[in-house]
Amino acid sequence: MKKILAIGILVFVSFYGFSQSSADQNGWRTSVTNTLFANGTAAMRYEIATVGYNSFHWQSGGLIMIELFHQNFATGYEKYVLENGYSQGANHGSPKVRLVERYGVQHTAKIGIGTPYDLSTSHGGYVNKGLPVYLDVQFYSGYKVKITYLQNKVEEVSTLDQIKVNVAPAGTPIEAFVVPEHLDVDLSSSRLLTVVGDGNHYIANGNVGIGTTTPDSKLSVKGNIRAKEIKVENANWPDYVFKKSYPLSTLQETEKYIEEHGHLPGIPSAEQVKANGVNLGEVNSKLLEKIEELTLHLIRQQKEIDLLKANQKR
Repeated sequence: MKKILAIGILVFVSFYGFSQSSADQNGWRTSVTNTLFANGTAAMRYEIATVGYNSFHWQSGGLIMIELFHQNFATGYEKYVLENGYSQGANHGSPKVRLVERYGVQHTAKIGIGTPYDLSTSHGGYVNKGLPVYLDVQFYSGYKVKITYLQNKVEEVSTLDQIKVNVAPAGTPIEAFVVPEHLDVDLSSSRLLTVVGDGNHYIANGNVGIGTTTPDSKLSVKGNIRAKEIKVENANWPDYVFKKSYPLSTLQETEKYIEEHGHLPGIPSAEQVKANGVNLGEVNSKLLEKIEELTLHLIRQQKEIDLLKANQKR
């Protein structure tokens, strides 16, 4: 009797645990994976889901939330958003994963997506796609993953608005990877960009453009800049002009160079500035170099004038 009771309890617990890995709350569905580990020798990749979608059409499940819960020795939580809805990305077919929340002290996993592939079905003349979703875990870590979605949960993806969730997927060893640290916020809307707070703020990666969509520097501005003070660092300030070893060109040599090139030696031409702009620190240094050279010529000329005056008085 005790043996039968024990078996019954085991079956109930197993069934209850399995049934509770997924839930449906009025069409808002969630699934939670088992704890997915990476051992001490290599990072691991787990295919936690496959999504069926078609970005050319409206669909009920264009947004999926994926939450990571660190299970081992320290706190760690991340929330990712997978966007694969209508008109998503270039040419209506570029799903994107964004890290939108990050808390705790231990962050050793990330969400990624694979290459979309064609399914055997289509909708409105466009082929439906399948999209693998991966959890990458660094060694000595374990994570549970909670996936929240509106798609229909299926055993195999065959069309759009479907998701296959792998609660206990098999892992594959992968190379070491870098976990994202900074939140990916979409700044492409027409709303005001506001940064508040008392601490320092920074943009970790990429270039910033104001008035241009193709910034080619850390800050590219197509327009005017107004500031009370701009400080440019320069480690090559031209005090070297006043050293005795400096090869000061004669005025005759400078005149010849101007006649041949149409600008001062060491200074970019008008064509070069129009094409490439100027480095503010470098051009200030060059202008000071020319002022110092001119000062040396004036000092030399003044000495010659003083000598002529002295000879005339004799």
